[in-house]
Amino acid sequence: MKQADDGLPVVGTASRELGVRVPPDPNADVDLDEGGGVILNGKGMSVVANWRNLLPHLVPKRLRPVFPGAAGSNRLACFRLGEGSFIPGSLNDRLSLMLKDHDTRSGNIVPAEPMSQGELQDALAATRAEWLVDDT
Repeated sequence: MKQADDGLPVVGTASRELGVRVPPDPNADVDLDEGGGVILNGKGMSVVANWRNLLPHLVPKRLRPVFPGAAGSNRLACFRLGEGSFIPGSLNDRLSLMLKDHDTRSGNIVPAEPMSQGELQDALAATRAEWLVDDT
């Protein structure tokens, strides 16, 4: 994700930010119902078990010595959320982790309950201080 001057993730709705892209963005991370509520269908903010599972354009160039082909901006950082295992389940009372069917090393942080897109953005932003830089 993009790293702010304070070392934490940049919160926002653009690619590589702590948040989700919403329709009408052609790369929307979630689907919305007619009232602006997030449809609970497993879509959300993409995450991986380890930054080494990322595509090269998402890994900062400064990590080329340990990740050949890294091509991402050095304004990006590899973050992890907490210390636990990468298993599906509750992250807090508002968010959950769901693994992707095609690759259990990747998943989505999704709403744990019905909420609006604004509430989802707020719930993701509330985790900002819990993300730790992990370039190891």
